[in-house]
Amino acid sequence: MLWKRVVTAVVLLPILVASILVSKDFPFKWPFMFLCTAVTAMCSFEMLRMFFRGIRDLLGGTVLAVLVFLSGALLPFAFSFPAIMFFVVLAVFHSLPGGDDIDGKTRKAALLVLCVIYIGGLFSLYPRTLSFPRGEYWVLLGIITVAAGDTFAYFAGRLFGRCKLAPSISPNKTVEGAAGGLAGSVVVCVACSHYFLPGIPVWYAVLSGIAIGICGQAGDLFESLLKRSAGVKDSGALFPGHGGVFDRADAILAASPSIYLLAAMAKLTGKWA
Repeated sequence: MLWKRVVTAVVLLPILVASILVSKDFPFKWPFMFLCTAVTAMCSFEMLRMFFRGIRDLLGGTVLAVLVFLSGALLPFAFSFPAIMFFVVLAVFHSLPGGDDIDGKTRKAALLVLCVIYIGGLFSLYPRTLSFPRGEYWVLLGIITVAAGDTFAYFAGRLFGRCKLAPSISPNKTVEGAAGGLAGSVVVCVACSHYFLPGIPVWYAVLSGIAIGICGQAGDLFESLLKRSAGVKDSGALFPGHGGVFDRADAILAASPSIYLLAAMAKLTGKWA
């Protein structure tokens, strides 16, 4: 129900915003790091639980995803990539023991690698973005843009939705809803950049809204694909009206590379940041 979604967002949003804004003054940005680590662990556990039941696979995959996140977020680039690849190899090794058949082991290895890279690796880009000049505003801009796209897509789909976007993956999503969500992402991104990042040109803010909006919608659809494959409606039931943590973070997760790259390119100009 819509009112449950609103209440949940009202409770969670201040916690998220506070962790972003105060973290610049703390060593290792630990308030935001703590939140991201917890979300990484919960998203990984929920994703793996859709496909596995054994505690060894659930805990092993979750721990490896968290280690990938910490490696990507805290280590210098010269060490972070080799460390991430090391944990990917461990995820493959994790799938080899046991009595599963060859197809089962292959599927397990693929899912474990996907989990540790997709969730742990992508989430690690948010602390990296936070380290840029005015990085806290880039993170806020990205998350608000994703949220706006989700909201606009919901209402545009309800009001104008006719053509199915990907019926085999998510029957309720429509082309009109996706277009409305993308338009909402662009409008909100331009408006927020005017206040958060006044040095950003309008054309760059529009480009940012398009990139973040498309990536966010792709992440939402990809999680729907995973749930459809696993035969579940939601990844969890922690948040009323939202499902699980992965349900709430799917679009934010997928938008992280675009937010990082946009902030990095702005930094390179020397005057937009």
